[in-house]
Amino acid sequence: MKIIFGTTNNRKIRDFFNVINELNLDIEILSLSDIGWNLGEIEETGKTIEENSLIKAQAIYDFCIQNDIHYPIITDDAGLFVDYLNGEPGIYTGRYADTELLLDKTLPKYQCVIKLLNKLNGVRNRDAFYKCVVTCMMPDGTYVQEMGKTDGMIAEKIVGELKKPYFYSVFIAKEFMKVFDKLTEEELKNTYRFNALRKILSKI
Repeated sequence: MKIIFGTTNNRKIRDFFNVINELNLDIEILSLSDIGWNLGEIEETGKTIEENSLIKAQAIYDFCIQNDIHYPIITDDAGLFVDYLNGEPGIYTGRYADTELLLDKTLPKYQCVIKLLNKLNGVRNRDAFYKCVVTCMMPDGTYVQEMGKTDGMIAEKIVGELKKPYFYSVFIAKEFMKVFDKLTEEELKNTYRFNALRKILSKI
């Protein structure tokens, strides 16, 4: 069985591949480049990660219909939600400091983390969660969505080396009491994106 995975993110593709192997499924992953996608990045205009995940699936579906491609399509959207900040950065997780970076070219690429820590300076309630919503759109246009979630909290300072995804250096998973960047491969398999992917594959 072939499935189109609507992402260019190698880390997400690797995660999906690992889940497929774990479940011992006979699935071949097709990337956007494999189907000849030439429309650039899909604009995320939704107000929730559920909407953004569906927007991406619909855009790829429309492309597939126009190009006579008929495989299930899987897309995802994810975000970090901080209780004290009423859900920020949420759907803006991937572009939380884009405005600041545009206005000041001297700021570091991880300005999003600095912005978050500054907003939480002196705050005791640091509860947060990561959430991922995966959409599977079938060749007939019907779709299902599944959600995965990891509860945690925001550390008071950056832990370890800063690299993408930047918030992984400050988000502590409650189950393991470690920041995401310090989780082992086995521990990561019990986190939000993996859980959402497992759920969606069980429905295909």
